[in-house]
Amino acid sequence: MPQTDEHLKWCLKDPKRLIKAKPDLDLAQKHIKKSEHNYGIVQTLEKLRIYDWALNVGFYAIYHCFLAILAKYGYESRNQACTITVLLTLINEEKLDLDKDLVAQFDILDAEKSMSSPTVRESREISTYGVETSIDLQQLKRIKELILKVQREAIRIVQR
Repeated sequence: MPQTDEHLKWCLKDPKRLIKAKPDLDLAQKHIKKSEHNYGIVQTLEKLRIYDWALNVGFYAIYHCFLAILAKYGYESRNQACTITVLLTLINEEKLDLDKDLVAQFDILDAEKSMSSPTVRESREISTYGVETSIDLQQLKRIKELILKVQREAIRIVQR
C-alpha cells in the first residue's frame, strides 16, 4: 500500500506527529486503563442524557486502545491519522492480528472507501463542532459496542 507507506514516512518526519520508540507495555496498560475510565464516563453521560458528549468520550475510549497497541509496538502518536496509518501498516505487514474493520469503523483514511454510515471520528466531529445536542441513540449504542470490542482486542494484543 504505497499511500500508507508514504503517509507513515510523512508521520515519522515530525516528532509532533509520530515517534518510533521502545515498546512500552506500562504505557500500553495506562492507555487501556484510560479507555476503561472513559467508557465509565460514557455510561454516566448516557444516564444523564448528555448524549453528544458521551459520543465524544466514546471516541477517546477507542482511541486510547489504539494508542495502547502502538505503545506495545514502539510508537508514540500525537496525530490521529498517523495512529491509524501505523495500525494499518502493522496489520498489512502481518505484525498485528487486528481486524481492519474495527479500524475502519473508527476512521477511514481513504475517502473513496467511506461507508454509508459515519465513522466514529466523523460522528465525534459532528457532535463536537455541530450545534445539535442530541444524537441517534442507536449510534451511541453502536459506539459503545465498538468500544468494548476494541478494548477486548487491545487487552489481548497488549498481553501477548
